[in-house]
Amino acid sequence: MELLSVKQAAELLDIDDSRVRQLLRAGTLEGQQVGGRWLVDGHGARQRKERGSTQGRPLSERNAWGLLAALSGQRAPNLSDAERSRIASRLRSMAAHKEPPVARLRQLVRVRAERRRYRVHSGLLPILLDDPDVVRGGVSAAARVGVGYLAPGRAEVYVRLDKVGKLEAAFGLARDNAKGNLLVRVAPAEVWPFLRADAAPGKSADAPAAVVAADLLDSDEDRAETAASELWQRLIDDLQKRSNVG
Repeated sequence: MELLSVKQAAELLDIDDSRVRQLLRAGTLEGQQVGGRWLVDGHGARQRKERGSTQGRPLSERNAWGLLAALSGQRAPNLSDAERSRIASRLRSMAAHKEPPVARLRQLVRVRAERRRYRVHSGLLPILLDDPDVVRGGVSAAARVGVGYLAPGRAEVYVRLDKVGKLEAAFGLARDNAKGNLLVRVAPAEVWPFLRADAAPGKSADAPAAVVAADLLDSDEDRAETAASELWQRLIDDLQKRSNVG
């Protein structure tokens, strides 16, 4: 595996050293710490540069969640009427295409949540996934939303910021951006009702299908991208049907 220094990665991505370290800590850029120094996965950095050079700017966090909520047929949380109108227009444009541009979709919603990768004992994963403080996302919710994608031994969840410390303590989570088997996305509190829209009080939940599709697109795996593409198309088709009925 090609490893780059923080400085080399910053030059490659045309960003500051501090931004590289921020991406590494958030888990959105793969790397590892050796002797107290960060080393960056060169392949992942080059993929990130390639995506960034072709896809344009992502939506803001609030508008990314607004798009996912609207695609799910729900009212976008905490947005102005003008923002909702722009999101609706963007979704109508997507629905007009038979094949949604997967790379663009990934870019639009990629800043929706901070990513933290942890290492946790595999025997604890099933218990963690049933914890009422988490919402299962990505690979952990794929089967429940009708996606044929499995990744045994790995898990993905959404957690509110004020619950992260409790989860870390309860399950002995250790940060491991290089080889962690648990990906935690820290979601803003205001989108929590949307994430748990179909959940019973005090029970664990699965993220809405649009969120699961976005999670799978983050993985940079061909199988996950194929599954996500099929799910996105299904959601776009459903959106178009609702629009026609309306």
